Amino acid sequence: MAGKRPTMQLRTLAGVKRPPPAATGYTPRCGSIKGRRVQAETAAATSQHRAEEKVTVAVDSDLLQCCVCSGPLTPPLFQCTKGHISCSACCTDCTDYDVDEFECLMCREPETATRCRAMERLLAGLSVACPFREHGCAEMIPYADKQAHKASCAHAPRYCPIAGCAGYAGQSSLSDHVLQDHAVQRTRVRHGSLTPLRMSRLEPARVLWLDCGGEFLLTVGDDVPSGRSLSMLGFMDTLDDEFKYKIEVVGKAGVLSLSGQVEGVERLSKPYQASAFLYVPNAIWDSSPEDIPVFIELK
Repeated sequence: MAGKRPTMQLRTLAGVKRPPPAATGYTPRCGSIKGRRVQAETAAATSQHRAEEKVTVAVDSDLLQCCVCSGPLTPPLFQCTKGHISCSACCTDCTDYDVDEFECLMCREPETATRCRAMERLLAGLSVACPFREHGCAEMIPYADKQAHKASCAHAPRYCPIAGCAGYAGQSSLSDHVLQDHAVQRTRVRHGSLTPLRMSRLEPARVLWLDCGGEFLLTVGDDVPSGRSLSMLGFMDTLDDEFKYKIEVVGKAGVLSLSGQVEGVERLSKPYQASAFLYVPNAIWDSSPEDIPVFIELK
């Protein structure tokens, strides 16, 4: 007995099966071809699972606004200990994005606002519907690209300054819209000279083209009490320079006049409001049995 070495025997308990290597957490060695293949398949499956793991939630748009300026939150973001979240533009002396602490402008007493990276990560993965969804755009846009998409969306509604026009959609310029969709009379105007237009009482607008280049739109609005509003704008895509205008309406009691700088417009993304207009009372506009004597000067 003294010369024999003890031996160990492995026994399998009755009714108990050994689990396969995958169930025990066994992974083939990385150096082997099989190990690399298993790791690649595992990584691909994990990536696919993460890609499919998306959550759709409804969020009040107010929660995505800066507490200070009420504008959309744009990184870098900062949050104070009282919970105020503000965009970088609303933090005191926020000129160095590498600094993680600034003063909160919402707090009455000085309060430190630190970088809110959790909210930045949330916004980075957030997609929102196009604001012009009701006009036909079905795109889902990354939240950070919302403003850029809004400015270039082909379904964005465009407004027209001509009274009674419901506007149009797309990227067409205002000049294309007016020339294609409105039967507006065109009149040639000489540079630096008063040109008579002889407008009818029901005429809503007149296109003016300058002999030296450039097209303009004279609009007649009915949005003022007991009168008309005459205003001038230029079609931006036809202008190579700045222009000044003069509008004169001749009545029995005298001459109404307005002078100013021509405002260039390519397209209108909101209802048109003239920076200045000539008010013509109905007593003058409707007094002439024939055409209204309107004079225009462009220079």
